[in-house]
Amino acid sequence: MSLWKWNDVELDIDMEDVDFQKKYEAAFKAIAEDEKKLKAVGMNSQFSEGYCKMHFKLFDSIFGEGTSEKLFKGKMHIGLVEDCYDSFIQVCANDSREINKRRAK
Repeated sequence: MSLWKWNDVELDIDMEDVDFQKKYEAAFKAIAEDEKKLKAVGMNSQFSEGYCKMHFKLFDSIFGEGTSEKLFKGKMHIGLVEDCYDSFIQVCANDSREINKRRAK
């Protein structure tokens, strides 16, 4: 289990916990569908808004409703969303690597 910190928000990431795994998998399945729809959007502002909302939905699905508001404080900014997402994915990947190392022993 890892503690992920972003914008003064601390969230637990536990890639071994079945409940967390189910939320994580469902959220990423949904984001894949949302991403397909987003590719059809024409204007930059529409794309940016959809892109941000897609990630807000991801975080709310995994960590609970209102998490995206805490993480982004209502701001829709692609760079901020991408930095947050990258940080999240890195912690998940590190947690998974540690689990795999332990299992390999």
